[in-house]
Amino acid sequence: MKKIIVGTDFSKTSAVALQYAVNIADKIEASLILVHVVKDKDFESKEPLEKEKAGKKIEAGFTELIEKNAAGFKGEIETKIREGRVYQEITNQARYSDAWMIITGAHGLSGFEEVWIGSHAYKIVSHAECPVLTVRKSFDPEQGIARIVLPIDSTYETTQKLPVAAEMAKLFNAEIHVVSLYSNLTHHTKEKVESNTREAVKHLTNNDIKYITKEMVSENITTSTLEYATEINADLICIMTEQEFSPPNIFLGPYAQQMVNRSPIPVLSVRTRQVIDPSGIVE
Repeated sequence: MKKIIVGTDFSKTSAVALQYAVNIADKIEASLILVHVVKDKDFESKEPLEKEKAGKKIEAGFTELIEKNAAGFKGEIETKIREGRVYQEITNQARYSDAWMIITGAHGLSGFEEVWIGSHAYKIVSHAECPVLTVRKSFDPEQGIARIVLPIDSTYETTQKLPVAAEMAKLFNAEIHVVSLYSNLTHHTKEKVESNTREAVKHLTNNDIKYITKEMVSENITTSTLEYATEINADLICIMTEQEFSPPNIFLGPYAQQMVNRSPIPVLSVRTRQVIDPSGIVE
C-alpha cells in the first residue's frame, strides 16, 4: 500500500494539507502518516513529566486535526512525533516509510513565518527523495484536480516529471497543459525544448491522457508558468526541483524555491535524478 506523509504543525495550512492528502489517498487507497516535529532545544530543558504533558498535548492536536479534516477517510492514519530539524525529520520519515509522496503547507512570501511547516516547505522539497506537494491555506482542497500545468524547458531533466504528472492526471482524469518554455530563440535552445516537448506528448498519448500544448518565450519561467496557470485556472503545477537557469533569476533563488514561495496553486515538485546527456556531460 502506498503511503503519504503529511507534515503538520496543527495550523490552518496543515488542515488544508491534510484535506488535500485525504482526497489523493482516497483515489489510490493509500495510508496517511501525520508527522509533527519537535525541535530538540524545546525538549532538552524539559523534565520527564513536562515531556509527557507536551506529548499528550501533541497527540490531542493530532486527534482534533483528524476529526475535523479527515472524518470520512476510510484508510489508515498513523501519527508520528519526531525530534530534530523539521525538514530533516519529515524527509527521514518519508525515507523510512518508503513514502510515495509528502504533502505539506507553504506560507508564501508574506514576510512572516507564523507556522514552522510553511517556513520549511522549500527545505523539505529540496531534501526529499520522493515527490513533494506544497499547498497554501487559501487553496480549496475540495475542488479536485482538473487541469495540470507541465512546464517543459531545454534541460534533459525536465521530462523526468512525466511519470508523476501522468499518474496524477490518471487519478483525477485531469487534462495536462504542456507548456514549452523558451528562455531564448537560439537554434540550440529551440531544438532541445521541441525535443523534450515531443517526448512529453508521446508519453501522454501512450497513456491516453488528455493534453493541450502551449509555447511561451520568457526570461523568467517561474513568472510565465504562474501567469499561464492562473489564466487557465489550473489546479496543480508539476515541476522539477531544478529547471533551466536564466540570468534574471540570479537574485530570486532556485526555480523550485520561487514556485513554492509564490504559487497560489499547489505545486508538485519532483526530485531531479543525475543523468548523462548525449555529449557525455553529467548534469
